Amino acid sequence: MVVRVRPITDDEGNRLRRIVRHGREPVEVKRAQVILASAQGFTPPKIGVIALMSEDYVRHLIHQFNLHGFSMLKPHWGPGPKAKFSEEQRESLVALGTSRPKDLGLPFTQWSLSRLRREAIQRGIVPSISEEWLRVILLEADISHQSLRTWKKSPDPEREVKKQYIEKLTRQPHNPPVVLSGDEIGPIQLIPQGGSGWFPRRRPGRIPAEYHKGLGTTYYFLMLNVYHQQLSGAVYRTKHSVNWLEFLKEERAKYPADEPVYLIQDGLSTHWTAAVRQWAREHEVILVPTATHASWMNPVETHAKGIEELALPGTEFTTVAEVGDALDAAVAYRNEERRERGKRFRDTVRKNRRHASKVPIWLRATNPDVRR
Repeated sequence: MVVRVRPITDDEGNRLRRIVRHGREPVEVKRAQVILASAQGFTPPKIGVIALMSEDYVRHLIHQFNLHGFSMLKPHWGPGPKAKFSEEQRESLVALGTSRPKDLGLPFTQWSLSRLRREAIQRGIVPSISEEWLRVILLEADISHQSLRTWKKSPDPEREVKKQYIEKLTRQPHNPPVVLSGDEIGPIQLIPQGGSGWFPRRRPGRIPAEYHKGLGTTYYFLMLNVYHQQLSGAVYRTKHSVNWLEFLKEERAKYPADEPVYLIQDGLSTHWTAAVRQWAREHEVILVPTATHASWMNPVETHAKGIEELALPGTEFTTVAEVGDALDAAVAYRNEERRERGKRFRDTVRKNRRHASKVPIWLRATNPDVRR
């Protein structure tokens, strides 16, 4: 009699498929492959060829699935005998693992567990150790295997000067000048956007899985009034310098023509064309650059992600106008939210000051409950 897996539902079949296609635990993937192949009608001898396993082990896995279901897919590792490594040995292993092989005169640049184990034994750090115990020791020392990441250091010789100038503009509590901060959000693809939300259990919201990227991309120009923390924006098809200049003209028109306006922006070439500079000189606009490779200095950067998260997740826009309307609504919502929070904060400050003023001055320093 041929051993077969019990009848499975479509939901169970799709779950097995997801594990086989996207699982990260090799043992779980291999076991799911066996169960899925059995559900597809293959016999244990054939599955043994597919999964590179013995027929007896294939039959064992099928029996276990019929008895215990999906819980048998996960491996249950035994603790094994507890190895006794001294603290000094552990520190030496961690030091070796975090060192650069090239600095030790080795002919490779990256450690693997097998190379690290072999080098540790050759150097006499431990007489013997398994790769899994080596992994455990590294993890206990908060050392994990990670990809190298790049970083940029600003080569701008005036980095500190520019940083201090921006801080001077953004930290004036009394009679502040008009300080604006601008940047682009994008490119925003006109495709279904993923997201998350609250849904009935196992009944999440849906977006189309099949689509064409023929609708192109768009950009949203975002401007922040630094002192009032109020946003404004406009959608454009491209981030061409002509569009950027048009956006700046619209933002500049909101303030008196004879009042200087400071504009903080990064070093993108479209922000610093001859036309933009000429217009700025003629309209009382002082362009304030961030340092090279340091666009994080631009205050509007802290707002862009929040606007995207308000407007884009779970949407399926097909026109630039729809994207613009959604982002404009998000900007308006965020402005009102900040206006209400700012009002509550100011009211609380006034209330605390009035309360403090009623307390005799000789008690204010000694009473911890009084807030100045």
